[in-house]
Amino acid sequence: MENKIPEIKNNCVKFIYNGAAKKVSIVGDFNNWKKEPLFQIKENEWAITKEFPLNARFDYKFVVDKEELLDPLNPNKTEGGFGFSSELHMPRFHYPTATKFQENIPHGTVKKYTIASNKYCDYKRDIYLYKPHKTTNKKSPLLIFQDGLEYIIFGAAQNTLDYLMHKEEIPGTYALFVDIRKENRPKEYSLNSCYGEFLIDTIQLAEKKANMKFGKKYLIGASLGGFVSVALLLKHPDIFNGVISQSGVFPFEKETDFGNLDKKIIYMDSGKYETEVNSSLNILNLNKKYKQKFKKSGAAVFYKEWNDGHSWGNWKAHLPSALKHIFAADMRDTARSKGR
Repeated sequence: MENKIPEIKNNCVKFIYNGAAKKVSIVGDFNNWKKEPLFQIKENEWAITKEFPLNARFDYKFVVDKEELLDPLNPNKTEGGFGFSSELHMPRFHYPTATKFQENIPHGTVKKYTIASNKYCDYKRDIYLYKPHKTTNKKSPLLIFQDGLEYIIFGAAQNTLDYLMHKEEIPGTYALFVDIRKENRPKEYSLNSCYGEFLIDTIQLAEKKANMKFGKKYLIGASLGGFVSVALLLKHPDIFNGVISQSGVFPFEKETDFGNLDKKIIYMDSGKYETEVNSSLNILNLNKKYKQKFKKSGAAVFYKEWNDGHSWGNWKAHLPSALKHIFAADMRDTARSKGR
């Protein structure tokens, strides 16, 4: 079984490192990546036992003296924006089937387009347009993913879309994955950037490439990408219908007017261990705070907390349920139509 290493018994986990060292620590989602020392059991053997919920999932690494290492005893690892980490799966955690490539189902296609420098950005930018295997609607919905390439590579978004459409758990939908340079991310994913205008032009380009006028449009993002998705919904309520915000960071000004969000859908989730991200940012509390503010503005808000941290493993695992939620009303309407 995949949970034998590290040693797991009920909700207790024993992490073990074997090797010569002066000091061994563990860092991970569960301690906000702050060094926590292992105890030297005997020569060249170090260990620590921790308790976690039975459905938890975490990224982690060992720090041996000053070097970060993956857990040599753990075959599970995951990749994110900062490379590979070891991955802890507690006994009741399993990645949804939707996140895994399914060979024997129809697959959509992804085509890359490069947008030259223009009035909105001074560098070439890649976008990726996902076309579903089939659509049943003349006005297909459109999903717009921030950090687009990372959602494809680390978030298993294409696998998820293929599977959920094959199972008819979401309608046939196009997806636009918009890439961004990391050094430009804080500026573009801010309240006052012209990223929104760029995105609107990009949607028009996608419509030409797809030879389709898209119907409902939903913005999707993680961390700061969750924030800019909500900010764009507030700024352009006539264009966008809803948002999926995963571990959203919300640096709104105190007096921000959220306007009228009636009939807008906002799905929000966060990890219960996201309390000191980047040393001090309490994303869990931010999400609890802003879910109430969005509700007061009339949005249909769904909020969920997971036993996880600020990482792509979290966002990948829970993207399927987020997508099913925002399309739930559309799927009910479709089912009623078929029943007539």
